Amino acid sequence: MRAAFAALVLSLGFTLVAPVAAQQWPTKPLIFIGTGAADAAPRVVGEEVSRSLGQSIVIETHAGASGTISAEYTLRQPADGYTFLSATSALMAAAYTFKPSYDVLRDFVPVSLLATAPFILVAHPSLPVHTLAQLIDLAKKQPGQLNFSATSPGSSSNLIAELFKTKAKIDIIHVSYKTMEAALTDALAGQVQLCMSAGPNAVAQIKSGRLRALAVSTPRRSLVVPNVPTFTELGFPDIALTAWYGIVARTGTPAPIIARLSEELLKALRKPEVKERLLNAAVEPTALGPDEFGAFMKADLIRWGAAAKAAEANLKALPKRR
Repeated sequence: MRAAFAALVLSLGFTLVAPVAAQQWPTKPLIFIGTGAADAAPRVVGEEVSRSLGQSIVIETHAGASGTISAEYTLRQPADGYTFLSATSALMAAAYTFKPSYDVLRDFVPVSLLATAPFILVAHPSLPVHTLAQLIDLAKKQPGQLNFSATSPGSSSNLIAELFKTKAKIDIIHVSYKTMEAALTDALAGQVQLCMSAGPNAVAQIKSGRLRALAVSTPRRSLVVPNVPTFTELGFPDIALTAWYGIVARTGTPAPIIARLSEELLKALRKPEVKERLLNAAVEPTALGPDEFGAFMKADLIRWGAAAKAAEANLKALPKRR
C-alpha cells in the first residue's frame, strides 16, 4: 500500500509540473531556428509575439540541405519550450529527396502555420517568351539548349521545375545554386534564362519588370502576384504546390506551452498591421492552429511525394543525408 501511495503521489506531482511550468513560461528568450530560406513571416510575427510574451524571439539560422540541417539541429535541443523550428515546405520535399535522419511528422509537433507563397517560374526579358505556352514551344524546338536556375537537386524549387519538365515533356537544363538569392542573381543578370523562384524572392523583380513571371505553383492565384496565372489554369493541375512558413516544436515539448505559443501567434496574425507587413513582404498571412496545421502538413507531405515520384526520371545525383 505504501508503494502504491508513493506511486500515486509521484504521478500527481508529475502531472502538475507541466501546467505550472506553462504558467511561468517563458522566463527567457525563445529561439526560432531558421532554415536560411525567406524568414519574413517568423520575423514579423515573432516581433509581435515577443511584445505580448515579454521575452525576445531570436531567429537563429542553420542553413543547408533544404532545411534538414536546421531540423536536425532543433532535434538536438531540449524539448523545454524555448527552441522551435521555423519550418518551411522545403522539409516536405526533403523527406523524399534528401532522406533525412528524422521523420518530419513523428519527430515534430505543429504549432502554427504563419504564411504561404507561390513558387514562381520567371524568365529573363531577353528570352523571347511571354507565356508558358510560348516557353514550351521554344523548349521543344531547342531541346537541351535552354536552362533554369534553382537550388540544389532535390530541393523544393528544383523538384517543381523537374515536375513541370516531366508534364510538359521538355528538356531544360538545371543550373544548381546553393541559395535562392544566388539563383535569382544570375537570372537577373541573364546568366541563366529561367528561374524557379521559391516563395517571395522574385516578387520585387517581377513588379519592377526585371524578370517576367510565367506561372505560379499555387492552386489559386496568389495575392502577391494576382496577374500571374497558375500552372493549373494553364493545363498542369499536378503542379499545385505551395511554399509555406510555420513554427513547429520537437516532439516532447509540453502541450500547454505549444497551445500558448500557438494562441499568441494566431492572435498576432489577426492584427491588420501584421497582415499588411506580411503582404508587403510578398507572403500571404495564413493562420492555422496545431490541429489544422498538422492536417495540412500530412496532406502536403503526400503532395510532395507525388511530385517527387512524377519527377523521378529527371532527378539525378540526389544528395543523401543520414
